[in-house]
Amino acid sequence: MDEQSVESIAEVFRCFICMEKLRDARLCPHCSKLCCFSCIRRWLTEQRAQCPHCRAPLQLRELVNCRWAEEVTQQLDTLQLCSLTKHEENEKDKYALNFFVQYF
Repeated sequence: MDEQSVESIAEVFRCFICMEKLRDARLCPHCSKLCCFSCIRRWLTEQRAQCPHCRAPLQLRELVNCRWAEEVTQQLDTLQLCSLTKHEENEKDKYALNFFVQYF
């Protein structure tokens, strides 16, 4: 899986409110968008009682707890770390090749 594919998947697991990696993920039962519990709780209590994405009426008790989302984000973190390490190794290889070509 390439770096761009991993990043595309990671986008799905970002909170649509804070745009960070999901923490204690909740799902809107109307539009199925994922968000952090703290973000949506703040929105529903301080802003308005509707989903900030689809605007459907929404109460805290209606949110769906997505325990599996944390496992997926942990796996994505691992893939991103592996991808970064591979990228760094490729850069070192390019540097070594350029050095070799330049001096030999």
